[in-house]
Amino acid sequence: MIKAYHFLSDDMRSEEDIVAGQDEPWHLGELRTFVPIRLDGGDGRFISLPGYRSSPSLWDAMMQADGPIACAVEISDPISTDGDIQQGFFQISILRQLIAAADLTSELRLFACACAERVLSIFETSYPRDDRPRRAISTALDYAQHRATADDLKSALTIARDAAERAAGQARIAALSAFGITFADSHDAAMTAIRNAAWAVDGRATPGSGTERTWQRDYFNCKFANIFD
Repeated sequence: MIKAYHFLSDDMRSEEDIVAGQDEPWHLGELRTFVPIRLDGGDGRFISLPGYRSSPSLWDAMMQADGPIACAVEISDPISTDGDIQQGFFQISILRQLIAAADLTSELRLFACACAERVLSIFETSYPRDDRPRRAISTALDYAQHRATADDLKSALTIARDAAERAAGQARIAALSAFGITFADSHDAAMTAIRNAAWAVDGRATPGSGTERTWQRDYFNCKFANIFD
């Protein structure tokens, strides 16, 4: 068996199981064998689901995640590998055993806030009197630490979106990073924030391998290095 990483939804279910008609939540220590399926996608097309997805690193797994529950797993030898530096690398295997799990709901939003805050100056240089993205980040930080309500987060989403709609160029992309951290789902918040922050700094040409994405990956790896200890 090979050590790998995966994310489950907050109810401990995985997308592969749900598609295959098995919607039971995972439990620590559980070992499952996936039975490959072939689904009719319509118009004569078929979708094959050959096994369980996992990734060689937690960062890659986060890029492929279905939810906020980080999992350390052991898998059988991969039957295929795929992905790239932008979307995250992953492998497919028949066997997957859940070894450890950690709910990163709050931590993923805090990570997203750190990414958005790093590029905030791009927006504020162009719009120095507009503090809406900064206020949105502050609210999201409070929400992640249980100091703000869901209604507060919705209000922050509105002001960050309005600021982004007013802005142009890279300042707009930086504001969209602040907008992303206010999403209700923390994983969606993290992915929207990091992608827009990387785009704001590195441009669309190198969204997966530029200097900002390198910082994001290094910071993530440091922040979550010991979550399964």
